[in-house]
Amino acid sequence: MRFKHLDTLTFDHSIAKHLVETVEELEIVDSRALIHFILPSASAIQRLTIARTQLNWIHFQPNEAVLLVSIVSSNLQLVPPSLRNLNNVKYIKLQKSYIRYLNLDLLQWLRKLDTLDLMYNKIHTLASTFQCLQQHNLVTLNLRNNQLRILNLELLPLIGLFEQVDLSHNKIELLVGRFSSDHLQTLIVSHNRLKVIDFCQWDSMPTLAKMSFEANELTRVPYCIHHLPNLTYVGFGSNKFTQVDMERFGELENLTTLNFSANRISLITFREENYPVRLSKLILSNNQAECDLSFGVTFCPLDIEFKSNVSYRTGWMNNNSTFHRQLVIVK
Repeated sequence: MRFKHLDTLTFDHSIAKHLVETVEELEIVDSRALIHFILPSASAIQRLTIARTQLNWIHFQPNEAVLLVSIVSSNLQLVPPSLRNLNNVKYIKLQKSYIRYLNLDLLQWLRKLDTLDLMYNKIHTLASTFQCLQQHNLVTLNLRNNQLRILNLELLPLIGLFEQVDLSHNKIELLVGRFSSDHLQTLIVSHNRLKVIDFCQWDSMPTLAKMSFEANELTRVPYCIHHLPNLTYVGFGSNKFTQVDMERFGELENLTTLNFSANRISLITFREENYPVRLSKLILSNNQAECDLSFGVTFCPLDIEFKSNVSYRTGWMNNNSTFHRQLVIVK
């Protein structure tokens, strides 16, 4: 059932009681008058969508039916505490509101939840007191386009229960603290303000396969990246790298794709004794190398060197090896 231009300040049981029991989806859109919403326990609604309203308060009575909650373009300033009353909810979207704070302890009551989407809010603080959850089905945490600046992951262990975490388009300057996860597969921290990343306090993560740090201010490969041995893709595009020693990726035996596009790289070095052996795609497009343009030099080249400690291994240094044949360099 869909309501458009609903002219009421409050939606509660006085309206909900008129909905037939067969109504499983309720959508309220473009209703600027709506400020308060109460979903009664007796409601059979499974999917609730509220978009483009003045909603600033919502309460969910204990309910077993609701599977999806989507609230977009509202005046909410808090994650509704009563979400904990939705025992079977799987998907929660709270976008384009004024939420400033997220306490991940809410997850302890939402044991069926797989997706928590809080894009386009004003969140500057994450908190949690729980170290783990007894039961969970968490898949996606989306916090892109918020106001996060500093994340101490040691204080936020519940983040590690998600399979996909998107922290892009924030203002993150520091990513610190011990961190471990047996679930995380994809981590996106692109379009932030990171100058340095250090994985030395991170435990080895057997599931983490893809990691993106595009559009930050990084100048060097993160320390201890070998703590993440099963990475297949790492993105460092649009940063401030000038030189890259591929030895730093040497212990990443599953790494197949590296993206260093749109940096300032003038030199990349491969060393035969330690390099990512399965690397098959190296993206270097749109690099603007910095160099001395005097003495008639008209452009700054991007050099790729292959070095060997053994002088007679000419095949490696002359681009004639199995690795050279598998590697595609995108310029």
